[in-house]
Amino acid sequence: MGIDLLSIQPHKVSRDLSGYFTYIYGPPKAGKTTLSAQFPKPLILATERGYNALVGVFAQDITKWSDIKQVLKELAKAEVKAKFSTIVVDTVDRAAAMCEKYICAQKGVSALNEVPYGGGWSALKREFEDVFQTIAQLGYAIVFISHVKEGSFKRQDGSEYTQIYPSVSTSYNSIIEGMADIYGYIHPVFKDGQSEVVITLRSTDGSIRCGGRLKYIPWEIPCSYDDLVKALNTAIDKEAQVHGEDLITTERNNFVVEEELDFDKLLDEFNSMVNKLVETVGEEQFKENYSSKIVYIIEKYLGKGKKINQCTRDQVEMIQMINSEIKDLIK
Repeated sequence: MGIDLLSIQPHKVSRDLSGYFTYIYGPPKAGKTTLSAQFPKPLILATERGYNALVGVFAQDITKWSDIKQVLKELAKAEVKAKFSTIVVDTVDRAAAMCEKYICAQKGVSALNEVPYGGGWSALKREFEDVFQTIAQLGYAIVFISHVKEGSFKRQDGSEYTQIYPSVSTSYNSIIEGMADIYGYIHPVFKDGQSEVVITLRSTDGSIRCGGRLKYIPWEIPCSYDDLVKALNTAIDKEAQVHGEDLITTERNNFVVEEELDFDKLLDEFNSMVNKLVETVGEEQFKENYSSKIVYIIEKYLGKGKKINQCTRDQVEMIQMINSEIKDLIK
């Protein structure tokens, strides 16, 4: 499928919370897993058994990264899509450690830094992102859960400040923060002598890592799914005031599905186009008007002196681009 920029429509913000990446963290027993279990048709990928006290939840215990890879295959099945809508990763800390162990085994090293030129970290980042982006592309919402840490940091002017942040390692946290639409810290607060669990969604002074993509989301809300949905809609109502209701939708967000390129099919398409062109214009006119131009297109993508039948399967994108230019040539 080609790209047609004129067909692009304005993006609409969805009121359906199940269409978002949500990243929550907090202390033990604060209600992180309980909140996640309130999302639409959740499946918990349990790297630790935080669901023991939750009646009726669906949970798949995860003890190694290959378990998650197998889950990914299952999630592509139509009957599984009908049963589940939300994938909860509890906790992402342990999932990250499993991914790291998997990459080390794959590379035959005991630590990532043993792979030259940062190749270990690059492979790990690619593996982690690919798995969860693929789950999102399949149409699932994702909820990441982490524990909490607190540390002291220095500003550029030398002054110190304390910050609360997820316990997952900094490298992984940067990946997950980049994916998160909604990013909140779950914790208890005391008001009028009573304890209440809240979600901090925005921090006024940077002392709590949180935020996300929703500009007008409230600073802090009670810790419940209903209140999170309400906060989402409050933010979207304000977006609508600024940008108009026509850019708001009640449908789920659509995820970009990576196009699967078929090497053999594209190669057949190339041969078919060239053969048909020869039959249509004749060999003499083909040699005079088209042959050198087709050679130029092929060498443009494959290199000087290269031929289409020398392509490897790793060069499938090159064949796609060659075919695209030949189509323009023979219009």
